[in-house]
Amino acid sequence: MNVFTRRLAAVGVISLISVTGTNWGFTAVVQAAGVPGPIYKLASKPAVYVERHGTLHQIPSVAIFYDLGYQWSQLHVVQQLPDAIGSPVELLKLPTKPAIYLYQQGTLHWIPSARVFNALGYHWDNVYNVAKLPAVIGRPVSEPAALPQEAFLMSGFPYVPVSGTKTFVVDAFTNTAQFDSTYGGTSRVTITQNPGHLSVYNGATWVDSGSVPVYFHHGQGTIQVKGGSSAWGEITLQPASQSSSAGGANQQIETVPNTTSQVGWRVFTPTLQAVAGNSPAYAAKGSQPFLVEPVNSNGQIVPGVMRDGVSVVPTPRIAGCPQDITGCQPQGLYVGSHGTSFSYSTYPAFPPDAPFVFAISPLPPQGARVSAVSASANNTSLPILSTNGTEEVTGIQPNTHYTIQLQLLGGGSNDPITDLPLLTHYVSGLNNSSFAESGKIIHYGIPRSIPAQLGTEIQGQNHITVSYTSGSPNYDSQDILQLYRYNPDPLLTFPGPPSFSNLDLVTNGY
Repeated sequence: MNVFTRRLAAVGVISLISVTGTNWGFTAVVQAAGVPGPIYKLASKPAVYVERHGTLHQIPSVAIFYDLGYQWSQLHVVQQLPDAIGSPVELLKLPTKPAIYLYQQGTLHWIPSARVFNALGYHWDNVYNVAKLPAVIGRPVSEPAALPQEAFLMSGFPYVPVSGTKTFVVDAFTNTAQFDSTYGGTSRVTITQNPGHLSVYNGATWVDSGSVPVYFHHGQGTIQVKGGSSAWGEITLQPASQSSSAGGANQQIETVPNTTSQVGWRVFTPTLQAVAGNSPAYAAKGSQPFLVEPVNSNGQIVPGVMRDGVSVVPTPRIAGCPQDITGCQPQGLYVGSHGTSFSYSTYPAFPPDAPFVFAISPLPPQGARVSAVSASANNTSLPILSTNGTEEVTGIQPNTHYTIQLQLLGGGSNDPITDLPLLTHYVSGLNNSSFAESGKIIHYGIPRSIPAQLGTEIQGQNHITVSYTSGSPNYDSQDILQLYRYNPDPLLTFPGPPSFSNLDLVTNGY
């Protein structure tokens, strides 16, 4: 059966039914399935799915399979499922009765009103007609809590392409850091800051301020975010919860260039499954391996062009551990053009099987080294000698203009940072703030009548350049150029040898 035929089959069996009753308070026209559509299963798996509206929904029991009107002869056994998997078949009703039931773990639960139905985030077109009720009836569905105890926007890649849209997952948690799969209700996400002019869908239109509703189902809801018209603008979102410490739930989402080239990094499992809100990592005993890979604006792995040191932090923060606990600090990693790997051990006090993702952010340079010194007039390169963190240049002549090229370092002493224009948008420390205490020349010996001068740093693609003009002759004096100063973050540790936190370039006497 081709795609066109399958779509016709799915559409042709939809019937309109009327749901009425005093508890519902109105007459609702519900698209419920008589015989819902084509059914599929993988040859290697027992699960059976019905296809509706371009999504597959698992049929949870044999009784429901028959009560939906199916026969096994209608089942398509395939090597690959034709569509994405959505929510299971769980909202059931008899064709001649108004009552709608929620099927969970072999029991039916009556949904007492439309208000409860909507508050739980259910949709009318996910209601299925059955010939008879397929299970025993238990307690009615309870009125949902007004807000989850905790709520976190779960994104391992909080970026949206320019003018593009992206769906983000919002998870409900208990106040003991457990994922709350029982929570169902309507909450909200508030736009607290929006200098980047992104927008969020409120169910009817795109808004750039205020709050939007979030409908939780089995502890999870979603929101849609649209990127701004230009790159590097940000929006800050805060999911509502009962917690008084909800400030930690803030999540920034940024617009990035709509390109197939690398715009950042993302964490993956060893099988290259993205760690994301709809496929998070889970707390477990022992160390778990992960990969950091270069990705484009859609979060897809691409050839890397950026190399830098990054901070990798589990999120929500409760998924990690307090920052004052030894061994709980953010991990510092140097990520080359081919990505890197790391291991993460969940904080022991965190509940097992709790979901989390990782936030990756580029770090300010961890050091620098002189990669070239050349005479501006003829581009002649001068020899450089590095000894124990001190760099020396020879061949400097008086009253001459030179260009000094600096290689910024992202981790160990030989880990270069590349693609600086793109990284500048992520890290303010890549610009002149990295050189806030630099730009000084110390004369070693008798002062010159005309002192040497350092110019302003200029950012290139992969290097920083600084102009240097030597002073008047005094062959008994050397210049000590303070080119770079860096105060390392004591919470970050990198594998390998440390980078040079301060960079001085010593000239010959001239």
